[in-house]
Amino acid sequence: MNLPLSPKLSPSIDAKKDQSRTQISVIIPVHNQEKNISLSLTRLKQVLNSTLLDFEFVIIDDGSEDNSLRVLRKEQKTDPRVKVISYGPNKGKGYAIKTGVMHSSGDIIIFVDGDLDISPQVIKDYVKELEICDLVIASKRHPLSKVKAPWSRKILSRMFNVLVRVSLDIKIKDTQAGLKAGNGEKLRKIFKVILVKRYAFDVDLLAIATDLKLNIKEMPVEINLGARFNIYEIFQMFLDVAAISYRYRIKRWYQRQLV
Repeated sequence: MNLPLSPKLSPSIDAKKDQSRTQISVIIPVHNQEKNISLSLTRLKQVLNSTLLDFEFVIIDDGSEDNSLRVLRKEQKTDPRVKVISYGPNKGKGYAIKTGVMHSSGDIIIFVDGDLDISPQVIKDYVKELEICDLVIASKRHPLSKVKAPWSRKILSRMFNVLVRVSLDIKIKDTQAGLKAGNGEKLRKIFKVILVKRYAFDVDLLAIATDLKLNIKEMPVEINLGARFNIYEIFQMFLDVAAISYRYRIKRWYQRQLV
């Protein structure tokens, strides 16, 4: 098993007593979510409490223009497990998650979107799976997944994943689902060298994890995707993949950074 800390991840009496220890860090990027972030945190706490593990939330307010930060500050005052990082202007989901990961302390890191378009009920299963894996990722292509999304988005998602598999030679069927969990130490090492700041940062992550020969497992997910990508977002993601492929396969930039 690649998780050196796994014996301490079981809900033992000693682990419960060690209040200074953070076993799970949940990274949540937030942008203009004043209306739903409190409910999302409540749902996440219910799931995480069922793991019997100590946890923290590292919430990144990514340049919100509404009252998200005010809501988050209230959550922080009522629960010491909530940590809030805020900056402006908006810098992108990849930048936000990297910021959260580098400020985390957990043996396990989980990142999930603040709007919870993915059901958090699977988190407990993902944490359990980390006893034998380094990285567990949600996959819309898993045969047991339940996916609600416009057909246009499903088609674009499949096209994008074909591009990723061909250009980077990684075997992951779905790189972009917003829920991932992994070994905290290894994820902090990877995120130090991740460069993509917006939508294709997952590809950056999985390319590096594949090169490091981490044990990656795709797991089923229940997800409801209502929004459609705009043309600029699609174009930017394709540019990001091209840049990642160049750094990864030609310049071997990541490999040199990780030596």
